[in-house]
Amino acid sequence: MVQSIYIAGTGQHAGKTFVSLGLVAALRERGLAVRYMKPVGQRTVHVDGVSVDEDVALIHRVFGMPGAVTAANPITVPRGFTQRFLLGGGNTDSLKEKILAGFAETSDGADVVVVEGTGHAGVGAVLGLSNATVAALLNSRTIVVIGGGIGQPIDEFAVNQALFEKESAPLLGVISNKVQPSKMEECRSTVSVWFGGAGIPVLGMVPMLPVLLEITLRQVVHEIEAYVLSGEEFLDRRLRKFIIGAAPAHRLLDEFTEGTLVITPGDRDDIILACISAELSAEASDDAPHVSALCLTGGVRPQTNVLRIIERSRVPVIASDDGTFNLATRIANLVAKILPRDHEKIRIAKETVGELVDIDRIAGGLSSA
Repeated sequence: MVQSIYIAGTGQHAGKTFVSLGLVAALRERGLAVRYMKPVGQRTVHVDGVSVDEDVALIHRVFGMPGAVTAANPITVPRGFTQRFLLGGGNTDSLKEKILAGFAETSDGADVVVVEGTGHAGVGAVLGLSNATVAALLNSRTIVVIGGGIGQPIDEFAVNQALFEKESAPLLGVISNKVQPSKMEECRSTVSVWFGGAGIPVLGMVPMLPVLLEITLRQVVHEIEAYVLSGEEFLDRRLRKFIIGAAPAHRLLDEFTEGTLVITPGDRDDIILACISAELSAEASDDAPHVSALCLTGGVRPQTNVLRIIERSRVPVIASDDGTFNLATRIANLVAKILPRDHEKIRIAKETVGELVDIDRIAGGLSSA
């Protein structure tokens, strides 16, 4: 009989995909045939002509998963879906049937299926498909990813736990994620007291990993729907900060550090040339300022001779028709994701979960279910 592990979180961006990716890798290393699915997806990408959740696309590509991606993500919730569902007399039972059919197809030939949820336990309740409901539907045992810390993560978990209990969805344990490195031992000893008293295993404790907080230029291009003027081969550069290029160019030089995205109107030739000069200097000296990318705003393109200089540089340049302030706000609000070409993040997820999460206990918990 196929076993399934449901990966839930106490909130959005808890680290469910990070844990799912690492768990799939670790279980496969133990010789198990592992599949992955995300029953309800919200953020979609196009794969082979179909629209599927981006996390399904990621894990299918990383592991070369067999089977159709649409089976692994039977339901997507695009903009307006919920309103149409409610006003049109949507049928929750038909959605559940799609999930069960997708699970049956995905789990064919598998020992275990890692099932990733969406948000906290109650997300999806408006469709009759809360995470707790779906976990129970698939007879899954749930691992809840909680935040790093003590009081707030436990309080948030207690709220989520109540819904899983209401749906009779058993918990396998919790993983504490994004713990401040200096607080690891303090959190481990304190959190274990509360969860031990509740009879819930703490399966792992993962520190905050700065690299996972860095977005790539490729993600920026995708999220803001920018177009690439030059440097397509450099889109996987990681960004650590952004600055708005509004001041005189010479005043910005001290702000240029590795991982900097400079956002500036497309007609600020002085700033554009300063960025390119900084990059050329960085190639010649380790102490020189360094710019990782340029984002031109307002739908204004540089002059032809400046474009030629850009194309000969190693500074990737993207552009958008949006205004500088709006664009800077949108970029500032982006949350780092793991994308298929984020090879370092993928490697870190595999290694970290494999080393810091009790995989043997998880596997043993499944076999005793």
